[in-house]
Amino acid sequence: MGHFHLYFWLKLALDSVCRIILEFPTGNGKVDLHIKCKQDKKGLIEVKSFVNPLKVNEAIIQASEYALQTNYPEITIAMFAPFTDEDILTKISVSKTVDNVKVNVVAIGQG
Repeated sequence: MGHFHLYFWLKLALDSVCRIILEFPTGNGKVDLHIKCKQDKKGLIEVKSFVNPLKVNEAIIQASEYALQTNYPEITIAMFAPFTDEDILTKISVSKTVDNVKVNVVAIGQG
């Protein structure tokens, strides 16, 4: 449900300057938000749910591969987590470079 809230917020915040394209790839449980703005600016957000720390690392690798396939130099993973403890959310939120792609994980708490 959080991905719809994120999409709606992005539409409200960026609608006058960017297009937000919601994509539901089949079978892998993820949602992608392609953001295309004026002057060839673009961004990619992959929406996931937190399962465990090992899955975060898998998500980072998978996201970097997806960014490479779609010609994005950077990707953000919006990771919805089933808790609101700021210390835990901070530990999940990391930035790593994999195969020359910067991957930013931003944990979003849901209580």
